[in-house]
Amino acid sequence: MPAKEELPSTAATEELYHTNLLRLQANQLLSESILSLSSQTGLLENEVKWSNDVNNYIEKIKEIVGGIDPAVLSPSDVLMKSNEENKDEEGDRFLIKLHSDKAQRHVESDEETDKWKIPFPGGEFLQLCSINSYAANGAGLTTTSANANVIPTLDLAVLMPMKSRNDDDDDICGMVGGKDYLNGRYFDKRNILAIHIAKYLSQKKQRKQVGSVHVVNELDGDYRKVSLILTPPIPSDNIQASGKKRQKLDEKKRAKKNKKKKIHFQLRLVFGVQYDTASRNKIESNTGWIPNARLFPDRYNNKIVEVEGQLTTNDGTPNYNNSLSSDMHHLSTTQILASVSSSALKIFTESWTLLKIWCLQRGFLRGHDSFSEKSLGLTLAYLYRSKLVSTRMDSIQVFTVWMKFMSDMDWLGENDISQNRDNDDEDKFRHSSSQAYQKIDIQSTRGLKNRSGIVMPEYNMTEQQTVMNCVQNRLHASDVKGSDMDKVAPKTLLESYKVNSDSPIFLDPTMTENYFGNTSPSFIRELQIETRRALECIHVHGDHGTSTSSKCRIEPFRQLFLENMRFWKCYDAYLKLDLNDIVFPSKMNSKHQPMNFWGDDVQDLGSYEAISRGLVKVLHMALGDRVASLRILTTGNGDTTNMLDLNTDIGTKVLLDSDDIAYVPIRSTSETKFRGYKRGSIESAVANGSRQSKQIVIGVRINSDTCHRIVDRGPPADDTASTSTFVALWGESKAQLRRFKDGAIVHAVVWNDIESKPERGRIHFEDGSRFGDIVERIIRHIIRVQFNKLDAQEMPCPLFSLRNIVSLVEGTSQEEGNDIDCQMRGSDKAHKRIATAFQSLTEFLRKNTVLSTNALGVSSSTLGLPLSIDAVEALCPSLRYAQVFPPLPHPLLGGATDTSTTKRVAGAIHGDPVLIQIRFEGSSKWPQDINAMSAAKCAMLMQLAEGIEKMKQQGDSSGSQFDGPINVTPTHLDLGYSGYVFRIVVRADEELKMLNALRNPSQEAEILKQVLRKRHVVSAAHHFTIHGLHTKYPASAGVSRLMKRWLAAHMISGLIPPEAIELLVASVFTDPAPFHTPTTVPCGFMRCLHLLSIHNWSREPLIVDPEGHIDPEERSQILMMFENLRGPEYKNGPPMFIISPVDRNEDDNSWKPSFTVNTPERVVLARISALAKRSFDFLHVSLRNLNSTRDNNEWVGIFQESSSALKSYSSLLRVDREFVCDTECASTGGDLNTFEKEGLVMTPYHRSMEKRLLGPKLLKKKLYKNLIASDNSFILSWNPVQEAVARLRSELGHLALFFYNEYTPDIIAMVWRPDAFKPSSFSAMCSEYRRPIGNVWEENSLVVTNASDAMRVIKFLVRDIVTDVKILDDRQFVKSKGKSSSKRKHSPTSKNDIEESSSDDTDDN
Repeated sequence: MPAKEELPSTAATEELYHTNLLRLQANQLLSESILSLSSQTGLLENEVKWSNDVNNYIEKIKEIVGGIDPAVLSPSDVLMKSNEENKDEEGDRFLIKLHSDKAQRHVESDEETDKWKIPFPGGEFLQLCSINSYAANGAGLTTTSANANVIPTLDLAVLMPMKSRNDDDDDICGMVGGKDYLNGRYFDKRNILAIHIAKYLSQKKQRKQVGSVHVVNELDGDYRKVSLILTPPIPSDNIQASGKKRQKLDEKKRAKKNKKKKIHFQLRLVFGVQYDTASRNKIESNTGWIPNARLFPDRYNNKIVEVEGQLTTNDGTPNYNNSLSSDMHHLSTTQILASVSSSALKIFTESWTLLKIWCLQRGFLRGHDSFSEKSLGLTLAYLYRSKLVSTRMDSIQVFTVWMKFMSDMDWLGENDISQNRDNDDEDKFRHSSSQAYQKIDIQSTRGLKNRSGIVMPEYNMTEQQTVMNCVQNRLHASDVKGSDMDKVAPKTLLESYKVNSDSPIFLDPTMTENYFGNTSPSFIRELQIETRRALECIHVHGDHGTSTSSKCRIEPFRQLFLENMRFWKCYDAYLKLDLNDIVFPSKMNSKHQPMNFWGDDVQDLGSYEAISRGLVKVLHMALGDRVASLRILTTGNGDTTNMLDLNTDIGTKVLLDSDDIAYVPIRSTSETKFRGYKRGSIESAVANGSRQSKQIVIGVRINSDTCHRIVDRGPPADDTASTSTFVALWGESKAQLRRFKDGAIVHAVVWNDIESKPERGRIHFEDGSRFGDIVERIIRHIIRVQFNKLDAQEMPCPLFSLRNIVSLVEGTSQEEGNDIDCQMRGSDKAHKRIATAFQSLTEFLRKNTVLSTNALGVSSSTLGLPLSIDAVEALCPSLRYAQVFPPLPHPLLGGATDTSTTKRVAGAIHGDPVLIQIRFEGSSKWPQDINAMSAAKCAMLMQLAEGIEKMKQQGDSSGSQFDGPINVTPTHLDLGYSGYVFRIVVRADEELKMLNALRNPSQEAEILKQVLRKRHVVSAAHHFTIHGLHTKYPASAGVSRLMKRWLAAHMISGLIPPEAIELLVASVFTDPAPFHTPTTVPCGFMRCLHLLSIHNWSREPLIVDPEGHIDPEERSQILMMFENLRGPEYKNGPPMFIISPVDRNEDDNSWKPSFTVNTPERVVLARISALAKRSFDFLHVSLRNLNSTRDNNEWVGIFQESSSALKSYSSLLRVDREFVCDTECASTGGDLNTFEKEGLVMTPYHRSMEKRLLGPKLLKKKLYKNLIASDNSFILSWNPVQEAVARLRSELGHLALFFYNEYTPDIIAMVWRPDAFKPSSFSAMCSEYRRPIGNVWEENSLVVTNASDAMRVIKFLVRDIVTDVKILDDRQFVKSKGKSSSKRKHSPTSKNDIEESSSDDTDDN
């Protein structure tokens, strides 16, 4: 370990190392991620061996497609065969969705004139060419592992012949022309052709060359387009044989060899239109099939809606127009990517790969509302063409510039809005912690001319020159010049895009295609949040000695590229809606819905996209700054561990990859579970198994600083337009006129009502507003008012997923009940009541120990102590909001009670006392001997007890809150005050000073010093830290209690310190990287389970530094000490190495865990980590379940032990039921549901608190008016099972591990240690519980543990509380001759089996 003076130079060396570390790590990642594959064979170094196979396969596909005969196509070609034969009552179903008016008439009408016939000239007229990454020198292609476990997919464009507007000859073989751009006709044409080609490729004669063919009902997030996925056939065994040898070829050997072969790639067929890009420079040219002006964003090209009755308008359809344009630019876009990659091939490829990995880890790629691989590469190409990056930069520098560029651009125009809001003095005075005013007419991005937009520069041109030379831009200028002057129109084409489109603006050089046209404002908001965090993460390397660098638990490279941060892991709450319950505005009652906030863009976006964007838009208006982010679940957010097995026959199977995109087979069998699409139906973009989901999921990241606000004030009364909008948003019943203290009379909405309805799954938790309850209620209200039917007020409204897991540690908020009832229902009120009693006791002790001098010059205090109490410090979890079941005030200990409702009370306090410590003022009167010091501390406690008794006898009013017995022991004092049992210990700093001053301390002195330091110094500092954490992050207290409840449910009580759990929670909340700080209890709980399961405890310490007190030098010192302590094999030292600022030893500046130095043991930690992983995975799967919008309490399973888990123990000891007060928390069979009883909503927490208040049945007392608790009749601390387990662990802990649930200790489980029965030589010093191996003593015989003796001792130690013993593993017991052991081998499968087993199983041993 370096000396103290060497630490600065060591830190400087480490900073130099970290400067290049990210670059070195990135280079290693790139070497394993880049796929060297290009359409130009031999261009790239280290090209993959199977590159020729790719080229050959593509050429074969071109040949087969080119040989397709001419045909006449129609919408009937996409009708599913099963529906043709047997039409169900739901009507026809189609393989793909049809959108056009002609397709609708074709399907619904029987008239021949309405039938739509689409002539297909044949495959020879199709143009097939490679596009995107594969054609751009392979830039952007990655291996499967770097591609979210998706097989590399290469794009092949299939371009249809176009019939120009100037071509009058009907013999010209053009498929697309005329007015196909209107009303979805073009999209139906291209999609019907795609299905026709897919059917041809899947014919039996083609399968050996083509392989499997699947249809994907989207293309880069565009739901109007389909694409085809071709999976090459599995490479066959080319063993040559002749005659009989060929016939007798061993099929098993062939299959075995084929298993070693695998599919390396897939081919995606992307359909488009053949387009002459050279003609675009002619402003008068109309050679294309679409008039140039028809592609302006304000043009109206689609009048068709998917669902009858949806709102229709005459507004422009920019998204629809953009979708048309993009199909004409496949080749020109590829040329842009190829030109940039040619000039900077290596760096461009590396930068694109890093960006791709970064986006994939966050679900920002290949989704229906995210980047496509093409658009991501184009943003990088823009930086090169705009000279924002140069070819001299390395990949990390380019990556950083891209992050800076995307985060700084004002894509939505919200930067100016936020600045104007900050400068608006009228709004400022309205904001407070409980109420605020927010404008609701500024959330839409349409109409914001000042937002940023960019245009891809032409080669060797600037962006400005490109815009000036653009034909489309000049055409728009002439169009505006000739339009009606009374109409205010955007002056430039770029401004027209900003005014008419919600999406961010990134135009191609022709200004007809918006590369970001399929992305929504919510995606850009989330992207900018993550890019800013990425920049902070990168700059950790450059900021020498910053506190940010010191606090990071996960290194930047891992945060950026290795951590999975997809949708299901990065939000505080998730809400699932059923699409069938959502009604478009036009169907709502206009009387109650005077204005529409969403749905007017359904013709442009389609039904699902209009719903998803409308949800985010309206919820942003309603929630305001209560939330930090809102996001709809998109494709591209699936489980990255889900990898398709393409090496089997998949031709008739529906495939689902890690992007949650369904691949529908063109060939179907009875086992194919795809039912097709019903015309007019609305499905989610995300697949749910073999079909599209009917659910839409909203991810909410809550702002903990503002989520508890209960009042939203409306606009001033004189602003009638804004007031009408405010009332229309919230509804007339919710937005009501109110008068405020400042004299204003305005409309406002208030969220302080209680709405607990357990039958509908709705539970209003006590003080739930601190962790997002109001946010959930606002979302529910807005969905009910703006998106559901008005007559559906009683329909089950969706809830936050996993929200009811809080019922294990929290009660409900109800209007009725006395003080005790309120404390039983709300843990926060119970904890605050204890804190109030502690403050009162503190004031009493300090006030009555103040020394005063009498006439004789003798100093004394009211309590008779020779020294005044300088401080009273809290040490108990109940004083830092961390007690699972905080104690309630007892009437026999000074707590008030209502004798009219309570006839019997507990005669004992079930649980531990409230631990506090007192510190006396500095004095030289303390003895200078260790033993004498302990005696002096005991004398102080005795004097304190006598002084309190004396004040009570004298009738002093200040001592009236003391009641019940006062017990003094050599180490502590127990007394009843204000209804609670307080345990007081003395902290004598002189004692620690004395021990530190010893030159050659003995082993006993060292142990005593460590014990005293941990008990008095470290525990007090820890309490202060955790109390501050729970105050700053309200949800952290609930997470701490829930983690303790989870550990107890798995019978790990006492095997891991509660302080370790609290530090684990502190790490999740104060160092959440790579995630955001959790705001809700379920989110924080899952993050804790995740941290427990993935942290490498053997090789990494967990440094918890909530306030940033550990500087970089100290962090380096901790890491060095950890490595030295662990040793070369990482097996030494404490298994759970958790360090916090309180663990620094001031004597030698060393760092060592204070709370986890001895526990948990390695085997216990391994068990906890395994349980945490299983629990996290279970909750994650439950969260992803799209079959229900309700919280169906699936989480109950992780708080119970299964019957199979009980079989893993060696023995089970059944505890007498009389010693179990609370049965609600049982590890097996406990009731964790919430229900209504006698008008009260009873959560599991509430029921447990009730039973704990009543205490053990045998010790209950009748409550009389003048009854007091005498010394002999009341027990201040009653924990018989806990004490019995402590005796077992002390006596036999070296042979076995003992497990129990401290909250419901109905079972004590035992597991023999692995080395307990290891043979060893006999030693008189260690002869206890030993026997010879052969059960016969011989000279020099080896001995092993005598399991029978150990079991007899166990039975003796627990003889008063255990009624039954069940042995599950009897292999270590010596069996008596002639006695069958079948009885012992029987393993119970339930509680009943355990109860019925005989306790005589081991009597013969």
